Amino acid sequence: MARPRFQQLPRERREEILGVAAAEFARSGFHGTSYNQLLERLQLGKSSAYYYFEDKRDLFLTVLQRCYAAYFAVIKQLEPPTSADGYWAHLHRTTVLGYGFMLEDPTAAHLMQCMQREKALLGELVSSELLASMQDSYEEMIRNGQRLGAIRSDMPQSLLVDTVRDVAMTFDRWFITERSHGGDAPTPEHAATMYTDVVRRICAPVS
Repeated sequence: MARPRFQQLPRERREEILGVAAAEFARSGFHGTSYNQLLERLQLGKSSAYYYFEDKRDLFLTVLQRCYAAYFAVIKQLEPPTSADGYWAHLHRTTVLGYGFMLEDPTAAHLMQCMQREKALLGELVSSELLASMQDSYEEMIRNGQRLGAIRSDMPQSLLVDTVRDVAMTFDRWFITERSHGGDAPTPEHAATMYTDVVRRICAPVS
């Protein structure tokens, strides 16, 4: 992640650096982004940049952390559910907020798509802290659902977590791709309704 000296820069300069870097990584992907050209756009020499980031990977991780911090801040703003029915309503509303975030910040959406498209990046480049926070969010979702009786308990929790995560990533890719095509693209409400229905069919207790 960014070196302490980066945090000493004025806030406007930090936002400028991360904003330009995010746009470039979102457009070209990690491997397709030239670090030297990016630093040139940022008016940073390589020796100066080293005071802020160890390398391109370090800058990429800092950009991703900023992206996902903003995303989690949006989707976790609702009060937690207190019943099984409330759980599914909460999941739907949270998903609407998540898709809304993607529409409001297309750069962040394409960064997230970049991560999902280049799956090798997950193991090769992403920090254990970021991976853990992403995994924790799905584990918390399953645990809360089981506690409220909304999620089945006759399957291994790890299998439920992996299944829900894969479904979420598939829907994210589909939503971002369809929205980029324009035309009769899905709304956040419509996409969230379909996602919630799929997860409920898979994860709700068998009667």
